[in-house]
Amino acid sequence: MKKIAVFLILFSTLFTACETDFDVNASWKEVTVVYGLLDQSQEQQYIKINKAFLGEGNALQMASISDSVNYNPADLEVKIIKVKDGSFGSVIALDTIDLDTTLIIKDDGLFATDENIIYTTPSNFFLTNNADEKDYILSIVNKKSGQKVWAKTNLIHELMLDIPGNKPMGFYAEVPNPPVSPLEKTSTTVKWYHSKNGKIYQIIARIHYKDYFNDGTVSSMYLDWLQPQIIFENTNEMHYTFKGDAFVNTLANNLTVPANLKERRLIEMELLFTVGSEDLQTYISVNEPFEGIVQERPVFTNINNGIGLFTSRYNKSHIMEFSSTTKEGIEFDLDSLGFVDP
Repeated sequence: MKKIAVFLILFSTLFTACETDFDVNASWKEVTVVYGLLDQSQEQQYIKINKAFLGEGNALQMASISDSVNYNPADLEVKIIKVKDGSFGSVIALDTIDLDTTLIIKDDGLFATDENIIYTTPSNFFLTNNADEKDYILSIVNKKSGQKVWAKTNLIHELMLDIPGNKPMGFYAEVPNPPVSPLEKTSTTVKWYHSKNGKIYQIIARIHYKDYFNDGTVSSMYLDWLQPQIIFENTNEMHYTFKGDAFVNTLANNLTVPANLKERRLIEMELLFTVGSEDLQTYISVNEPFEGIVQERPVFTNINNGIGLFTSRYNKSHIMEFSSTTKEGIEFDLDSLGFVDP
């Protein structure tokens, strides 16, 4: 009996829309699986290209063989074409690059770990004037079979923050002397402007702290505090509020006291912004876990003659110092975790 498995890898932690039904019981045909997120905030871009596989026997055993999921790079011609408009076949190519391959290390799992081929761009492809005003076509041609696979995306424009440089990250009001429990908590709101072509926003608040040990050693540590997704609702000015109680609970529930800890100090908050396209937002929504008894999952892909996702995102970081009252308050509320106010 024939069994089929489709290798679906979305390249890391986060695309023109269309929906395509993929019938695993249909007659065999070449199926190319593509995942790529163009990000002009990064120097190099990465595209993952695999194939569906079909054969006699155990599908899980076949998945562990690299030839089952990987194309021979010599058989593929992979390009990214920068164009003036969004149509394919009648566009004027402004620039074209051939993607090279590299191997990455993959953790153990069901799929092959010996060869994990990633297609990469040169480091300066997007470093041109008005790069984010163009469209980008991914073209994949199998030179052996003649199969042509393509997808198109635009870029998300630069994320512009509206956060004063001296604005602190504060979660406590003035701490009385002596402190009296419960201390009054506050919140901090950060603002930014909508990035063109962006649809979904998410912030990771990276809490940096240092552990000082009795032997004189110091460890720089951090804790990632993931915030809910924010959907663009046609307003140019956007914002998000960090709550004091949630901040304290995050520290209390996720930190432990290592052996020989002398003291622990808050250092700074690094805000890691990620903006995703509308296709990325749709893909995430379609693949969210089901909560009801209906388990039929719709399929979303924007890859022509294949399946997967080719779209864009944008990353930006911003550092904020903690307010002095926040350090005082944490020393009082979380002294059991070793926090002190330097």
